[in-house]
Amino acid sequence: MKRISDSFHKHYEENRIWEKTSWLGIPMWKLPFDAFIIQELIFKFKPDYIIETGTNFGGSTLFYASILELLGHGCVITVDIDNKMQYNNPIAKKLLDKRVISFIGSSTSPEVFQQVEKLAQGKRNIALLDSWHSKRHVLQEMKLYSKLLTIGSHMIVEDTHVSGHPIDWEWGEGPFEAVQEFLDIHHCFKVDPKCEKLEMTFNPGGYLKKVLHESKGGCCASR
Repeated sequence: MKRISDSFHKHYEENRIWEKTSWLGIPMWKLPFDAFIIQELIFKFKPDYIIETGTNFGGSTLFYASILELLGHGCVITVDIDNKMQYNNPIAKKLLDKRVISFIGSSTSPEVFQQVEKLAQGKRNIALLDSWHSKRHVLQEMKLYSKLLTIGSHMIVEDTHVSGHPIDWEWGEGPFEAVQEFLDIHHCFKVDPKCEKLEMTFNPGGYLKKVLHESKGGCCASR
């Protein structure tokens, strides 16, 4: 099954099929299998905030906001270095105005994180990390945004499939390696294998569930 999944996965990536997906008319560059898993997590956890790094055109932002609108609770906090969100139809505009809070800037900058933290500290949050995929940047994001999560919540590190898992890319170590280093220290997070039940995911090993309280030093005690 893994050979079959990896073969289709490579075909899907090489042909950039993910670019053909949209939500409410807005480009949503996400594997539909992963989108379905994420909506299950949102429905089950019913977060106050979904923290998204990497807004791009805003299709994924709108997708999360749509689920929150159906639940009648919560907002998406989305962060990107550029404002490319598209308001090209009244349904999308109404949803963005009601359920989305947008910050422009680097997801790892102290200024941006402090604004997100001011809103989300002490709340029920889910974090989705989908900005620049270098190991260094993703690891910085994980260390920051994991602070805003409580037991039972998920931190989803997206596109762990690059750097050979199974997708090749040219920028060296990426999100998968960042997750491995993070988990070596932060033992209050565990990979949630139930989130990979659909066999193919762009985020292998990247669905992390918080299972323990953090230690006094701000991370879980070392082994």
